[in-house]
Amino acid sequence: MGAQASGGEKLGKGNLTLIDVIAQSIGFIGPVFAAAFFIPTIVGASLNGKGAGIASPVSIIIAMIGMCAVAWIISRFARRIHAAGSLYDYVTEAFGERIGFVAGWVYYGGVIALTLAIGLAFGGFLHDTLFFNHGVELEWFWYSIAFWVVAAAMMIRGVAISTRVQLVLGVGSFLIILAFSIWVIIKVGGDGGLSGAPFNPSSSDQGWNGIFFGVLYAVIMFIGFESSANLAEETKNPRKHLPLAIFGSCIAVGIFYIIVTYAQAVGFGLSVQDWLAAFPPLYALAADPHFGSTNFGELVQWIVVIDIAAVGLGTAVGSSRGVFSLARDGRLPKVLASVHPKYKTPWIASTALAVASIILIIIIAATNGLMTVGEMDPGQWFPMFNWLATFGGFMLVAVYIAICVAAFKGMPGESQCLLALAGIVGGLISIGAIYGVIVQFADVPTYNRIWWVAALWLLGGVVVMLILNQMGRLRNKTV
Repeated sequence: MGAQASGGEKLGKGNLTLIDVIAQSIGFIGPVFAAAFFIPTIVGASLNGKGAGIASPVSIIIAMIGMCAVAWIISRFARRIHAAGSLYDYVTEAFGERIGFVAGWVYYGGVIALTLAIGLAFGGFLHDTLFFNHGVELEWFWYSIAFWVVAAAMMIRGVAISTRVQLVLGVGSFLIILAFSIWVIIKVGGDGGLSGAPFNPSSSDQGWNGIFFGVLYAVIMFIGFESSANLAEETKNPRKHLPLAIFGSCIAVGIFYIIVTYAQAVGFGLSVQDWLAAFPPLYALAADPHFGSTNFGELVQWIVVIDIAAVGLGTAVGSSRGVFSLARDGRLPKVLASVHPKYKTPWIASTALAVASIILIIIIAATNGLMTVGEMDPGQWFPMFNWLATFGGFMLVAVYIAICVAAFKGMPGESQCLLALAGIVGGLISIGAIYGVIVQFADVPTYNRIWWVAALWLLGGVVVMLILNQMGRLRNKTV
């Protein structure tokens, strides 16, 4: 069975299946939303104009190799450690409770930031879809608040409800956009327009510099593949199903991103200018009569909104389990470790996250937006969403680096050579992404604070760790 969490109440009844945990990982990643939002930035629609251009699939392939290396390491941990804390418990096993706590502090700080961000995006994208297509003028924040009321109820009622909804929303939207992208490639092929140029690094106008700037955003597109590990205590066969969900979801979304990006490159005739002018390009291709129609273009907009809802549920499930795990281990107030007597869910942690999200939504609406930079922001919600999403991704990738370092300590029954190789490859790509965030936003107001806010959060975790250590709250723990 592998190691289990010890002490405190346990979650669920161990009835989640492989399909459920796959839905959690893919739901957290949100591949359709990520493809619509981040592929243009990989191409060159970034704040400093740098990107991979036509060679964007090369950036995605590099990021995929790095993230699959990290996913393989995490899947090896997941075979043995079956606790709701996932990466927090893995780092704890490798380096002890002190470093483990700090890793959990950083990781779940990032997951919570992503959770807060996605609620904003849901309201914003749903508002824009209804307003621009049907003239509905209800403010975005009402949609965001409604989302969190429904999400909280679903999380309290049972995680199986959330994962099944994610399965329908996230995986369903994934398959529709994948099928459309393949159709675009077939149509372009029929016109004689297919080319190998998108897979040639020399096709990037900015050379390898542009490709590696694209890798930064491509790495962010994979974040969340490990989320299913948070459901270890609620999964029927975690030793078998979690590794498949973690590594399999990383492979699946990587292939998806490559196909979707290639379809856009050839769909826009290998023209970077046309690709970036049709923002967002996924919508434009769907509405193009040669590939789709106006009605299909609107359908794709709705598919993106649906995928955002799946992402929101995925991040909420992951962050609530993380808060629960830290509280159960005595790292956070014990009340957050409360388990619902009937549904066996972390209902206090889930409710607290929903309330925090709604409070943030109200503050943003009342102040007419936060983190605003310039006059190009598309709505009150977007500046804070973009900042939180970037900050959250930065924090998670930092913990991926810790996981890669942990691989060098070895694991029972695993090849040390393979672990070391995966640690090197995953670590280098993750370090590159961290460095890219710092360089990319060095001259951008508010965004250039991301790295030092993350450093302050890390320092806060160290301080809390020292206090807990003095209180005798950090003891040897079997995970």
